[in-house]
Amino acid sequence: MTEDQLNELSIFALRELARRTGVYAPTSKKKSELIKDIIDISEGRKAPYIAKTKQGRPPKDIGYSFADILISKPYSTMSQPSNIMTFNQNKKTFYYDDDLKTIFGFVELLTNGSALLWVRKQDDYIQYFIPESMIGEYNIKTGDKLLVEVSLAENQLIVKNIFNINDIPIMKYDKKRKDYYDIEHVEPQKPLEFEKDNFNSFKIKLGESVYLYGSDNKNNTKIIIDLLNSCKIDKKMYINISIAEKNKYLLNDLKNCEMFVTNITSETDKVKRLLNIASERAKHIIENGENVLIAIDDVLSLSGIDSIDLPITKNLLSLTKCGIDSGSISLFAVMPADKNVNAIEKLADKRIKIENDKLILM
Repeated sequence: MTEDQLNELSIFALRELARRTGVYAPTSKKKSELIKDIIDISEGRKAPYIAKTKQGRPPKDIGYSFADILISKPYSTMSQPSNIMTFNQNKKTFYYDDDLKTIFGFVELLTNGSALLWVRKQDDYIQYFIPESMIGEYNIKTGDKLLVEVSLAENQLIVKNIFNINDIPIMKYDKKRKDYYDIEHVEPQKPLEFEKDNFNSFKIKLGESVYLYGSDNKNNTKIIIDLLNSCKIDKKMYINISIAEKNKYLLNDLKNCEMFVTNITSETDKVKRLLNIASERAKHIIENGENVLIAIDDVLSLSGIDSIDLPITKNLLSLTKCGIDSGSISLFAVMPADKNVNAIEKLADKRIKIENDKLILM
């Protein structure tokens, strides 16, 4: 939830959300303080408070439904644009023994019919088990974004309740879903708008692929983050699978963006699984009729963990689509001057060269 959405909650609803987020002594704080603490904890800037005992905490049945907080406003469609933005997924997870927590995460279906919820914790991911019964009941798929209630039971991290699927409250969620591959692509016409006028000058359209070329990796990251932050769009995704310790601070500048990132030292199998989740997440956003911008930083890293035919890299770079009715996937990708990825050069709709702090249309 954004700061504006939190401001719309009553003080009682805000205190309940603060308790579940890990804000210390929420009843003693002003509304503005609660909102700041909730955002800071959810975005990983502040550690949640962990009580040494449960003394002083309210009983679980406090007479206020947390689910009601999430469905207090009607779900917006593309005909009535929503101001809903997304959490940064760089929060710290915390536990009280067998107590319930409310968190966001992304689904990975397993071959045995059950699933895992991937939740980002600092520089890694915690995985919560999702019971098979929930998968069938809600027609959950890989890449779905869930707001859930979780607990630690019998030494296993388990999803207990689902409040929200792909930013749709569970009471308004329809498990009869559209499919990405059934959405007909049309020639992009609508502009991708930015807050900064110099970015608007490139006349990028919703549903286009834009490749960026620069020789300074750190500067490339700064530029693509600036583009993301400036973009006016429903959803934003940032993909980077080669984060080094010295560059982690750059990600602190990302705003209202879903992050799919791993360290440069992460296991290849885990990275590949996360990239598959990110790819499916983008598909579900357009299936909901929304516009999403994917930023890939950078393609050389993708090709480095990919097999010889580059199936993962090609899949991500070919996701762009402009729906005939509504919804689109646009893409920015930092490209290398490498012959091994020349096969995907033809997918570019526009090419931009990065020279210091300037962007030049090629």
